[in-house]
Amino acid sequence: MMIEIKKEAVFTLAGCVITPSDNSLNFKGCSSNNEQMQDIYNDKISLQPKFIELLSYLARKYPNVVTREELIENIWEGNVYVGTKALTNAIWHLRKHLNPLVSQDNDSGTTTIETVRKTGYRLLIEPEFSPADLVSHPEVLEIEQAKVKELSGKLQRGIIGLVILFVIVGSGVFFHLHQDSKRLIQTEQTRLTRGAGAELYPAVSPDGRWLVYGKGANLYLKDLQNPTNTPKRLTTKETREKRAIWTLDGRSLLYPSEDRESGECHLSQIMLDSHEVVHLAPCFSDSSALDLSPDGSAIIYIWQDKLVEYSGLYELALSFDAKPVRISCDKECAYRDRDVAFSPDGRWIAISRRFGNISEDIFIRNRASGDEFRITQGLEDIRGLTWHPDSDRLVFSTENSGVRAGYMIDIESKNITNLDVVGFSYPRFVPGSSTLVFSKYIKDFEIAYLELDQVIPTTIFPLSNSEFSYRNPDYSSIKQRIVYVSNETGYNEIWSSDIDGRNRKQHTDLKRRVAYPSWSHDGTMLAFLAPDDKNEGNKIHILDLATGGISILASPYQDHRRPSWDLDDKQVFSSTYDGLLAFSLTNSRPTVVTPIEVRLAKVLNDSQLIFTKTDESGLWILDLNRPEEIKVLISGDIFDENYNWVVTKKGVYFRELHSGYQLINFWSFNTNLTTPILKLPASSLTSFGAMSYIPSKRRLLMTLSEYSKRDVIMLKHKLLL
Repeated sequence: MMIEIKKEAVFTLAGCVITPSDNSLNFKGCSSNNEQMQDIYNDKISLQPKFIELLSYLARKYPNVVTREELIENIWEGNVYVGTKALTNAIWHLRKHLNPLVSQDNDSGTTTIETVRKTGYRLLIEPEFSPADLVSHPEVLEIEQAKVKELSGKLQRGIIGLVILFVIVGSGVFFHLHQDSKRLIQTEQTRLTRGAGAELYPAVSPDGRWLVYGKGANLYLKDLQNPTNTPKRLTTKETREKRAIWTLDGRSLLYPSEDRESGECHLSQIMLDSHEVVHLAPCFSDSSALDLSPDGSAIIYIWQDKLVEYSGLYELALSFDAKPVRISCDKECAYRDRDVAFSPDGRWIAISRRFGNISEDIFIRNRASGDEFRITQGLEDIRGLTWHPDSDRLVFSTENSGVRAGYMIDIESKNITNLDVVGFSYPRFVPGSSTLVFSKYIKDFEIAYLELDQVIPTTIFPLSNSEFSYRNPDYSSIKQRIVYVSNETGYNEIWSSDIDGRNRKQHTDLKRRVAYPSWSHDGTMLAFLAPDDKNEGNKIHILDLATGGISILASPYQDHRRPSWDLDDKQVFSSTYDGLLAFSLTNSRPTVVTPIEVRLAKVLNDSQLIFTKTDESGLWILDLNRPEEIKVLISGDIFDENYNWVVTKKGVYFRELHSGYQLINFWSFNTNLTTPILKLPASSLTSFGAMSYIPSKRRLLMTLSEYSKRDVIMLKHKLLL
């Protein structure tokens, strides 16, 4: 007989009683050696039902390792999209409450639930169950023998019944064998590139032999039949390219190309046999999105006509002297088109659209009627999309709280399935197959600092160093703490630490994508961005550190850029499409500081504001009493940075980009001279990072970007069949 444990069974962990029926943990009888634990937990507490259900499941499986897939299947009913984040969040909360059962005083290194890398989780405390909760079941062999005996009796009732039974059983066996064969198919990843640098936007030729991809602002071609051969660079050093698509005959490539000197962008076609390049139409250097219709007659791409205020989707017929035709919104648009893909049957166009700075979703457009419908709600960053050959499903990549993953969505039911492929980016199906290629793009962020008092600064040091990402630091001299964004709970939330990265504290638990925290000058409040209720834009949020309360500033705008504070902490500055605005904490109507669209602004004193523009290089300064008087502080020839800069009493520290490396520079208020401080490898500091300064330590804080994987992968997956 086989012994099992009831799902609702009460059990104990180190004296702590867990009761699934009321979702409680009772610590009265716990045997913890942790004095703080004994002081705090003198009674029972209640947790979310899913947390207790997860703990009970791990206890019933003790001492075995339970895979993430099994936990999601049994606790979240197989909903991978929801379960992936929910599982990480539940484990974090269970550890928070249970770790004191096994830890000594001031020892935070022990844990009650072990993470088994790339597998799952295991409970480390032996659970104790009541014998009354143990139940027995017949062995599987006994059950099957009974079924065979019953079936034999039925077979004797007649030849007709026998034939019918064989047909039914045969059909069932065939169906299950087919399903089992699909389940037994292993996910197979084959690395196609191994060079240094990031290989992005891969696409395989129609005959399956050639791979084209973008790398270092050029296009490369790799022979998949001779994988040891060195990839061939297709484009010149005089132009910039990111992405290319194949024509149907596989003899040429279509791609946007920007002239490095003039800045002119052309939608181009290169003939692979002769290397002749033909310019088809003007293009938009800020976007490389494009696709070819299934019949090869037209290109759809993102462009901004000089006569139109916003960029958008255009269709260009590949016929002589054709002109691009706008097919998306061109006036007062509440979104920006970011990527596009034709369905293989030519009926649909998939479009990824950005709402605000931290929200993006997928829309499906009927090519014949122009009607559109939305299939996702509240995604963060979509990193490529491609149609399944059946034209009913769409595979896409999204970056959630700093982690990229791949998903498949049915456009009719809108059901989303997690492919469980880490680093999944920019997918594209191999023509005529269920295999696809993608860029494996795993990027971690950490907060780092530079000791400016070193005689010869040689390197930056990590302030945070773990498996999670930490970014966008801001320092308060009043509180002597660093605030930043971390994804260690499975969501981007606001945390803070002391100047050495210790004594960490979590400030938000919104389970949403918070971003860009900024200290008030008196150290009592934090301003940050988070999605609105519809996940179609963002709002400025204010966290009161004394009470923990969070309020949202009144605003008629859908999108806001990074917030910062005025000198008396009564207003928050943020840029919208109407320019830089001051938002009052009393929720009065926001006022326009300047109609110029600003990326980041910081007050210098009670009358001056320093900022960067969205459309022009340089660091700028304006008088708040006469905001129409705007002057350049550091010219665009020297300063071409959006966010990686910070103002001190003596000058400005900022990042400077070069081909193959980065510099950290200092510009002096007294001399107007720029001094290089430190040379770093390319991509060391992310373009969307932040800088902050600790005066007492003479430390420069920044967001360090670390790439661990950046290769092109060919994927065979059972869910793609």
